[in-house]
Amino acid sequence: MNHPKINSNRKVGDHTASLTLGALGVVFGDIGTNPLYALRQCFANLGEKSVAVASVLGILSLIFWSLILVVCVKYLTFILRADHHGEGGTLAMLALIQKQQPPLVTASPGGLVLMVLFGSALLYGDGVITPAISVLSAVEGVKIATPGAQGMVVPVSLVILVGLFLLQSQGTGVVGGLFGPVMAVWFLAIAALGGAGIAQAPRVLLALNPLAGLAFMLHHGWLGFAVLGGVVLCFSGAEALFADLGHFGRLPIRLGWYALVLPSLVLNFFGQGARLLLHPTETENPFYTLVPHALLYPMVALATLATVIASQALISGVFSLTEQAIHMGYFPRLNIIHTSQKQAGQIYVAVVNYLLMAGCIFMVLAFRASDRLGAAYGLVVIGTMTITSLTYFVVLRKVWNWPLAGAMALVGLFLIVDLSFLAGNIPKIVEGAWVPLVLGLFVFAVFWIWSACRARVHLALDAWSMPLEEFKTEIKGWPLRHGGTGVFLTTHHDSVPLVGRNLWLREHARHEQLLLITIGQERTPYVAAASMARVEVLAPGFLRVTASFGFMQHPDVMRVLRNLPPEKLNLDWDRLAFYLPEAIIVPKGGWWRRRIQQIFEFMGRNSLSQAKYFCVQPGETIHVGVKLEM
Repeated sequence: MNHPKINSNRKVGDHTASLTLGALGVVFGDIGTNPLYALRQCFANLGEKSVAVASVLGILSLIFWSLILVVCVKYLTFILRADHHGEGGTLAMLALIQKQQPPLVTASPGGLVLMVLFGSALLYGDGVITPAISVLSAVEGVKIATPGAQGMVVPVSLVILVGLFLLQSQGTGVVGGLFGPVMAVWFLAIAALGGAGIAQAPRVLLALNPLAGLAFMLHHGWLGFAVLGGVVLCFSGAEALFADLGHFGRLPIRLGWYALVLPSLVLNFFGQGARLLLHPTETENPFYTLVPHALLYPMVALATLATVIASQALISGVFSLTEQAIHMGYFPRLNIIHTSQKQAGQIYVAVVNYLLMAGCIFMVLAFRASDRLGAAYGLVVIGTMTITSLTYFVVLRKVWNWPLAGAMALVGLFLIVDLSFLAGNIPKIVEGAWVPLVLGLFVFAVFWIWSACRARVHLALDAWSMPLEEFKTEIKGWPLRHGGTGVFLTTHHDSVPLVGRNLWLREHARHEQLLLITIGQERTPYVAAASMARVEVLAPGFLRVTASFGFMQHPDVMRVLRNLPPEKLNLDWDRLAFYLPEAIIVPKGGWWRRRIQQIFEFMGRNSLSQAKYFCVQPGETIHVGVKLEM
């Protein structure tokens, strides 16, 4: 009698185990490779040639309690709860907030939107620096195995990175199946190395006492904040736990972290610390000094595989962020290629891919060593995390209706940690952190210019529209009609676009059937196919199809029309004409305003047309020129 239940539970358990294994590669790839360089950067920031016992214990204590407070408490306990129908990330959190009061398409982005867009833009800077520092750190192991091979580090790193980016267009389906198992081997390997190191100097476990970290900060003063600029590298990649929530779910992510990732990271960091207690001058590369000489080359190979996986996960995340921003109207429409027929999340965005590749090549050639690159790392990471905390406060207040005191107390604790690390990373700006920061600011400028000017275009187009009731009255006087169906796309339910001022349209758009397709962008990730569209008869020969898409879905108008039952809408596909606006922008205002509008016009010319973006493939597309003064 109980066998079906047992089998069902077994299937659920197998599915959870499979998701947990997959999460090891995608979610924890970035944070899992931090032991390659994080502790070394902490001691580099400290500036001691030979580290004292108190410094080793203090820094390890800061690393351990940072992992607990930032990852375990902030992200796994609280932030992961702010999902939007299972999807995570700051843009998904923004959509959750906007669901309470959807913004108008004619409204320029407000302060909250701009803050979230800035945090999202910083991830592009992270996408340039993380692959560079990760691969460099892994390949640098050959310097310890064969000191004469130092000159090969940069060329080999460049070959690996260029190959990784060139393979993106082929999709990650085949390689993705290896991500989880390889990372599982990686975590077990670094845990074993760390455990062996701790066994040689067990007193390193005194660093579990938080007072050791506090004593370190009190003793070193402002220099302690500089060390925090290195400590932040121990949890860089924690944002992926939230961003990739939709792919795996809370339970597999939490299982993977507590069962394997956290113990492996702690063991390895403490193993490196134990090695430094015994050899206080070996701060140049404490990770590889843990590795027995006979295993150095196999470990370099495994580390290289792990860093490639970490880089791949981050690149895929940037692609997904770009697609999400495009569908929400914050980024120019780019061609998105789906590289898998089974997994919707596997996509390729060529422009973003080659810009990231160019950025990574520049970082490797400019810094040439992971320790120098580490000085530039961390600012964009903690900047994104700080913005996540501020956005979470809005979720607590507006979505979950938390009392002000409770929301301020919780997020205040988050911000104390975030701002402490942010203060430690500010000096890095002059050391090279300005590079990913400038890239992030550039992407933010694209976000802002596109969304603000797009809102102005929608506002200007409204002046060319006709109120729906007025149009219904006017078409009664249209006795002569061409055959087929004329189609207009609109985001408004109460107006018909283009026909307000365009006399040519009012004379010629006299088809047997007029169809108004109202396109809505839902603040949910996905809309089920069954509820994606509905048909209304507004007047004889005048119908409206209301289509809704989630912010993780591509708006395919033709698919919507083909899936409608014939009894609701009978179309002659050979006699279907789409009327699409083609804006001719006339810049107005001062010099600065005109430059902004010209940049927007440039982005518009180099982005997908409205027909391609909405997958319009009729027998006839008529572009109606509309002169807009902005």
